[in-house]
Amino acid sequence: MNERARRAQRQRRKRLQVFPHAWRTLLLSLQNLSTLRAVIGVNFVSKLAVARYLAPILAYLSCAGLLSVSAAHADELAAALYVRGDSDHTTVISPHVRAKKRLADNVAVDVSYAADVWTSASIDIRASASVRPVTEQRDELNLRLNGDWTDLHLRGGYRLSLEPDYASHGASVGAAYDLPGKSSVLDANLQVLFDAVGRSGDPQFSRALNTVDARLSFTQLLDALTILQATYELAHNQGYQASPYRFVGFGRSASGFGCLGAESCLPELVPRARTRHALALSLRRAQTKELSLGATYRYYLDDWSLGSHTLQVELGWNVAERSLLELRYRYYSQRGVDFYRRRYLDLDEAGYHTRDRELSGMSSHRGGVEFEQNFPLRGRAGRLAATLAVSGDVYHYRDFVGLGYVRALEVTAALLLEI
Repeated sequence: MNERARRAQRQRRKRLQVFPHAWRTLLLSLQNLSTLRAVIGVNFVSKLAVARYLAPILAYLSCAGLLSVSAAHADELAAALYVRGDSDHTTVISPHVRAKKRLADNVAVDVSYAADVWTSASIDIRASASVRPVTEQRDELNLRLNGDWTDLHLRGGYRLSLEPDYASHGASVGAAYDLPGKSSVLDANLQVLFDAVGRSGDPQFSRALNTVDARLSFTQLLDALTILQATYELAHNQGYQASPYRFVGFGRSASGFGCLGAESCLPELVPRARTRHALALSLRRAQTKELSLGATYRYYLDDWSLGSHTLQVELGWNVAERSLLELRYRYYSQRGVDFYRRRYLDLDEAGYHTRDRELSGMSSHRGGVEFEQNFPLRGRAGRLAATLAVSGDVYHYRDFVGLGYVRALEVTAALLLEI
């Protein structure tokens, strides 16, 4: 699985909750007491009263990694381990470390490193006539600079990802602005990526893929208990978007399983250009002092005719003063691209052709639970947070030869030290 395939899966399966920057910026702006008076609509509001109103949402955002309770004025050290296994004989182990350091009162630098160690004997590997499992490692480095002022929050970053047959690097810039009234935030982000696609065992094979991704979100505090966010994302890919390892069989006797039984066999061919649109609407409301509910709907459409719907619901429960339990469910459904076929019978049918199951019609269900426990630091400000998350997925491929269902289990353990 190369970086192109990983990115395609992240695009479809990523957690479709609120985007972090606008949520974080809005909640930080709410620490201003005059803002809180205006939002809640009373003449005097104490910080304790504010904590009562917003505690469920604040705790949820903190647990989800969208808000640091001690805000931007803290140094951080974090480490996490992600493990995934599925019924398609694929295992991923991914350690992650991150450090954040204040350079000034309103400027901080964030550096992170992650590795994916991936071992698979999946149906894609078997369809390519490989009889041995494949093991790969991807290394990723991220560098980010953040600046926070009264109403303006700026960020910029650089990302580098390397693996034996794929290299990717790029930059991103973003800004968030607290609109007058201090109860709404406008957030914009732009990312540009440059990828080089290779093929193991063939040093002469090299293809380029460039990506531009823009996102605009508007976040509004509707009342003391409710937050609403609308997000639009536009992305364009230009270049090589097929897999150099994937071949498609043709002919009346073709099985649809790789080149087995095919009269002829050709490398996968997909368009060089792809434009993607996504629109998401998220709502979060505190039901009581301990409970909050959230829901997100996302619609996706691209010019390959792939369209998808995603619905996610979440329940956050403040079990104790420093403990939070989060329950999540997500449903996803997509129609396949217009050139996908279960079997390609004739060569003249093949303008474009693919056996990528991520481009076929499919649906999935995902359920998960996450628990975070916070510990105060003796003798100094800050906290230590420990998080354990477990989720299960069921994917249904409605029109893919050789694989109807995939079941997956994911476990993440993380520690965060904030000082």
